[in-house]
Amino acid sequence: MGTARRSRTRLTWTVGALVTAAVAVVLPHLDVLLGGLVPIAQALIPVGAIALLVIAVVPLFFRAWAAALILVAGAVLSGIPALTPLRAGTECAAEATMTVVAFNAKFAGADPALLAARIADTDADIVALVETDEVHIEAVLSERGLAAALPHRTRETTEGGVRGSVILSAFPLHGEQDIAGSVFDQVAAVATLPGGEEVRVAAVHPPPPVGQPVDWRTAIGELDRWIGEVPDERLIVAGDLNASYAHPGFRQLASTLRSAAEAAGPIPWPTWPQERPVPAFTAIDHILARGAVPTGWDSFSVPGSDHRGVVGDWAICSG
Repeated sequence: MGTARRSRTRLTWTVGALVTAAVAVVLPHLDVLLGGLVPIAQALIPVGAIALLVIAVVPLFFRAWAAALILVAGAVLSGIPALTPLRAGTECAAEATMTVVAFNAKFAGADPALLAARIADTDADIVALVETDEVHIEAVLSERGLAAALPHRTRETTEGGVRGSVILSAFPLHGEQDIAGSVFDQVAAVATLPGGEEVRVAAVHPPPPVGQPVDWRTAIGELDRWIGEVPDERLIVAGDLNASYAHPGFRQLASTLRSAAEAAGPIPWPTWPQERPVPAFTAIDHILARGAVPTGWDSFSVPGSDHRGVVGDWAICSG
């Protein structure tokens, strides 16, 4: 009777492991919303993969070897799409270098003096600042000599709120345009580097899937379309994209771009949330590019924002 009970226990573990692993493996490939539940669950995939590895230890006590193996396989197969892709073999002859910072100021609430200090410490050439307004921008530029270090910028942000996005630049900007598709401002402009090279830079910010999943998916799709349509050989897209490589729509958007996070390896180091009871668990702030090779990546926090800022160093390819 004891043998029969143990057999039933092992069978129960195996069936449960099969169902759990199947859901985990399919989840990062589902491009559906279900009221926002699917993209929210996808954001948790890195955490879920680690949880599956931990749970896989339990059936070992019941000698349910198959269940443990299935859970490990589910963890690996579900986690792989969420990793930062390392695009080997795409090096290029570099003409120039550029350091880019992307930061969500959380409705202009990030401490401007500390944000300016973080930017100054990186010696940034380009800053993509989202969820900001003119008062906040001026406060940041008034600190640490940033007004002189980053004398060029895109247009004034939209009045009547803190949904603004701005590009601050050490290099002259021209060819400015708005990027449609988001409830937040999204702006792009062409930066002319000292050697004459031109790089189109975009500060982007799709809305989050929480509470507005249709707007989120529409904005990701519109941004993907814009990236495909702009003819520039050298393009940098930076900001809070409210999506990670665990989301199929983001993987499509980033499929022709490299991520600055490649320089830190395949682990998707999380950038959200900050200043919450739970630790950061998802990487939704990005610096992506084509016509450039990532050479460094870092992140930083600023009180008043629930996002980590990201810093990307790039070697800009020759034309």
